[in-house]
Amino acid sequence: MLHCRSHWVSVAVMLASVALTAGCSNLPLPSVASSATSSSSTSSPSSSSAIPGSIGAAAPPASSQFTVSPATFSFPSTAIGSTSTITAVVTLTSNAGNAAIQLTDITSSDPTEFPLTTTCSVPGAIAPGTTCLVSIQFKPNTAGIRSAQITTITTNVGRVSVAVSGSGALAASPQITITPESFSFPNTVVGGTSFTGGVITLTNTGTVAVALTTITSSDASEFPVTTTTCNPPGSLPPGASCTVSVQFRPSVAGSRSAQITIVTNVGPIGTFSVVGAGF
Repeated sequence: MLHCRSHWVSVAVMLASVALTAGCSNLPLPSVASSATSSSSTSSPSSSSAIPGSIGAAAPPASSQFTVSPATFSFPSTAIGSTSTITAVVTLTSNAGNAAIQLTDITSSDPTEFPLTTTCSVPGAIAPGTTCLVSIQFKPNTAGIRSAQITTITTNVGRVSVAVSGSGALAASPQITITPESFSFPNTVVGGTSFTGGVITLTNTGTVAVALTTITSSDASEFPVTTTTCNPPGSLPPGASCTVSVQFRPSVAGSRSAQITIVTNVGPIGTFSVVGAGF
């Protein structure tokens, strides 16, 4: 009899346990994930630690595969029709660790005024970690600001351009101003000499020195050049002046005339007219 009561007590305890378990199953369980978040940070899908290819994964940073230096170049002012004394040298570099740069072409948008030469193999390749050079000249054919683009074209990393510019200037030239441009002597007795000398002033109004070669009279017997501070052959710097004196010695009666010509290293660049009358 005692044995049976023990059996029924065990069954009752079992049923109570089942009921208790069923009742607890509707209660919320503690969140393990929430607890973990409060103590340490986790990478979000959009962070750099996301698995490549997953939604929100960041692309790896792009590396610079091809560099060109300098990106711009300005030439000094250069006379029209001449070539700048300075050459622009551009360096093309294929950065180490990347594939070779496959060059297709290197062009100037104005090859007449900004011609180029290059050590690069075109078409060809620039191996990783190596360089080649592009040399550009400036040959202005027009006054004022000139510009062009030097473009390097590749098949695998696109294209890149270098901006070049310069100013074309009027060519420097000698320029002599003669004052006065003519002179009239008073009437002078034949065989006599007019001591009222015609004094000519020469002024270099150009931008470069003038090399004076000769100063001559077309009639040296009647209109001789007597003295000069110009001292040909000599040089007259920009802005400087010198003088030439001419006399009148008529050999016959009547009106007489001559031309005084100034000759320089670039040829005759000025004349002075003299006139007088003999009686």
